[in-house]
Amino acid sequence: MPTFPGVHRPALALAAVGCWLAATPALAAPTVEEIVAHNVEARGGAERLHALTVLKRTGRLVIPGMRLELKVTEWKTAAGEYRQDVTLQGLTAIQAYDGHDAWQVQPFEGRKDPSRMSADEAKGFALAADIEGPFVNSKAKGHTVEYLGSEDVDGTPAHKIRVRLKWGDESTYWIDPDTWMVIRELDRQTIRGAEQWQETDFGEYVKAGGVYVPMTEEQGAKGSEPAQRQKFVYDAAEANVALPAGQFAFPDAKPKSAAEVRP
Repeated sequence: MPTFPGVHRPALALAAVGCWLAATPALAAPTVEEIVAHNVEARGGAERLHALTVLKRTGRLVIPGMRLELKVTEWKTAAGEYRQDVTLQGLTAIQAYDGHDAWQVQPFEGRKDPSRMSADEAKGFALAADIEGPFVNSKAKGHTVEYLGSEDVDGTPAHKIRVRLKWGDESTYWIDPDTWMVIRELDRQTIRGAEQWQETDFGEYVKAGGVYVPMTEEQGAKGSEPAQRQKFVYDAAEANVALPAGQFAFPDAKPKSAAEVRP
């Protein structure tokens, strides 16, 4: 889916703010390993995270400039599969990834037949399909993680870590030191030789299968204003649900047998 004047302060107030900042201790600098460990524990712990084999979220998509809300259903699996259905007035757009290849159906653009996506486009779905997040078990996944210090995110002094993904793109994450949840993600993806940047703000975490997952996601171009961003608002999150045969496979592929239907 497409991603859709300063005020003068009195000198006394500025001085007071300066004194407060000087008296406020800087955010302690943990290691990347400590940040990841805190995040895993805060989300529910390694055991519950490992037990999360399927995550399904349902809700709605709000696009800037549109009064209509589109129905959204998203699935991702521990096997690295992903699918998102967006429905409006009986038409459903699909974007799916089977762990290797990505495909789509875009009826809103006049294309009702499924079509395969490029290898460059598929990389973004490999990232979206990672239930753990790429900074968890990063070495085993072939990624490199580094700590970039702390940075303010809308008033929150967050830990900032960058993940250099094994396929050449990179993602940067801001983690709240109080909740240890990811509150912002910035993805740089190269498609057909051109860099694309997408920023996502996360909020309203709830538990599914004992693991906290975000229920709101605001997406837009890097540095875009809130009014220019599309917003996913999920109403329900379910863990380890059964999946229909061939849920992620390209439609002309042979469907799986009933025995292969998860969980």
